[in-house]
Amino acid sequence: MVFVGTHAEWGRVDVTLPDLGCGQDRTAIHRPKDGPAPLVCRDPACGWALHLVHVTHGGRDLWYLRHADGAPHCPTAGESMAHHLLKLDLALTVRDAGGKAELEAFAPDGSWRADVLATMPDGRLVALEAQVSAITVEDIEQRTARYSAAGVEVCWFTDRKTVPWLGAVPAVRLARAEDDGPLLVVAGAARFVPEWCVQRPLCERVPGALPCGGHGRWVDVAELALEQFVAALVANTVRPYRLRVGEPVLRWIARRYFEWEAEQLAASEAYRRAAERAAAAERRREQDQADHMARIRELEARQAGLRRPVRAWVCQETGDPVAAVRTGKDPEPAFAMGLPVAVHGELYGVICPVASRLPALRRELEGLVFFAATEREAARISGQAAPGQRVVVLEAEASEIPEQRIGSGVTVTPVGRSPGHISVRDMVRIMTGVDRL
Repeated sequence: MVFVGTHAEWGRVDVTLPDLGCGQDRTAIHRPKDGPAPLVCRDPACGWALHLVHVTHGGRDLWYLRHADGAPHCPTAGESMAHHLLKLDLALTVRDAGGKAELEAFAPDGSWRADVLATMPDGRLVALEAQVSAITVEDIEQRTARYSAAGVEVCWFTDRKTVPWLGAVPAVRLARAEDDGPLLVVAGAARFVPEWCVQRPLCERVPGALPCGGHGRWVDVAELALEQFVAALVANTVRPYRLRVGEPVLRWIARRYFEWEAEQLAASEAYRRAAERAAAAERRREQDQADHMARIRELEARQAGLRRPVRAWVCQETGDPVAAVRTGKDPEPAFAMGLPVAVHGELYGVICPVASRLPALRRELEGLVFFAATEREAARISGQAAPGQRVVVLEAEASEIPEQRIGSGVTVTPVGRSPGHISVRDMVRIMTGVDRL
């Protein structure tokens, strides 16, 4: 069975067209009284004589060409009946939708042969391929690439239940409705179902204040009449597209679905950037906290290492080798997070005050001696202390912070002159134990 042949006088004839595509009537070649019509097969590998046959198919008149007896094997004639009928269905639906359909069309250079070559109203050439036999993914991709190289679009149609190449090339799977109903597209076409949080500036499905990136998804179109799909193909309102949300397979989609997916992709990118910024801010916060705790531990280590040298220096400075020198054990806000030093119950100095805290405490700490562990620390303290305030640099002894204090916060007792707080002098008296004597 073939639908196209070559007439000795008329040239190419397509028996699926009422005028045979050349302005002639079928009756001139259907059982002519004066002998067989001069028709031969167009396939270059065949060229055998053809006869016109008429039957009915699906309520329609079916005209086709049959090879004369004794014909050699012809690639086109050897195709199955299901393949020929599907080609006819595709050609008829294209014509019904306003396109032109040429059955069994050959490329001028022989690089491809289309079951149906459709010429769309906008000038596009689309090959409609009826693929009812098994074919490998590699082979169908190569054939698709040949069409693309020739500037011809393609859509593959199959009724096979297992189609491993369905998402690799532009294709749809067909099935016939119950009770011998019309052909339906049951796979290969998809629609995008958008879904957004009620408050799009805030995603309800993730922790933190992040914008909604969209929760839409692609779903396969379960049933679509072949006539409807081909009409959209002719009108160029559906296109093959590799999905970007979900599995990256090829599906036939309408433009609005592409736009909805693009909107979600843009929102997802905004969500990703916002999440990266939030994560970076959290990392900075954690790093700042770690740096802060490290500075506290370093400060405590310097302060602990200076307690004994400070006591020795004060005894030497005062000329009193048995002077009652007491130092605090924990950094105190009232002393710019330094350790207070008292001699005979009187406030004398501060060990390693934090320079940035000194400006607010200049009046309270004026006249005290500040102790530092390094020249650099002494320079920072001098830059923030009251003019002329004495800063002494002592070499700290090797010391370690007790294990239970590492990484912990510093507990301090508020000290000040506002109502409800004790004074610095009273705090020192409590610290040195004067009140207990």
